Amino acid sequence: MTDEQVNFESMALNVRELLAGARPQWAPLYAKMVADFEALDAALGQAGTQATTLAAGGSTGYTSAKDLAEVAVLDAAMPVLRGLKALQLDAPDPALAPLAAYTRTSLDELRDLTQVKTLRALHTVALARTAALAEERVTAAQVAALDAKIAAFEPLVGTPRQATTAAATLREQSVASLGAARTALKRLDVRVPNLVDDLPELVAQYKKARIIVDAGHGPKPDSAKA
Repeated sequence: MTDEQVNFESMALNVRELLAGARPQWAPLYAKMVADFEALDAALGQAGTQATTLAAGGSTGYTSAKDLAEVAVLDAAMPVLRGLKALQLDAPDPALAPLAAYTRTSLDELRDLTQVKTLRALHTVALARTAALAEERVTAAQVAALDAKIAAFEPLVGTPRQATTAAATLREQSVASLGAARTALKRLDVRVPNLVDDLPELVAQYKKARIIVDAGHGPKPDSAKA
């Protein structure tokens, strides 16, 4: 990524961390802001995985990137899998039983396209049960994060030569993901100030976090770049 993109992503991650930590305070007050925050969260998750993949070069780098992406997708699968297991407690569904029987270890033991296919199936059943999963403390953002991590991992399943072709696509996806993060931040810039009467300290911290340090040129407000 360029210096500007790195600086923007660093700022956006700081904003995400701030809003994620304060979510119990602002979310009950401002339901409409939840979707904007989750859009930012998903975009940054995708951009981070794509950047990690693009940083690797050659077959050794390809293998390392694939391993990192596999760890990331398994991390994302765990809360969804736990939610499906919880759903089986009250109303066992035979159709869910094969997926709910998986553990991280057994998912890790799957290889390549079989692993991707299984993770896709996990996401598909979760997407159809978002309301029920929400009652088991699995959020729509977590389901979306699994989809994003699968999308980042899947192009790496293959040969290093195939990965070279996939890198061009990943670069385009990385730029698009940062663009989605910019869009989400612009929406948050409008909504966060509306919390000033209830959460003035959060609004002040948000404005401070929304400053980008442009490499070698000092701080600049994001509005100058957006």
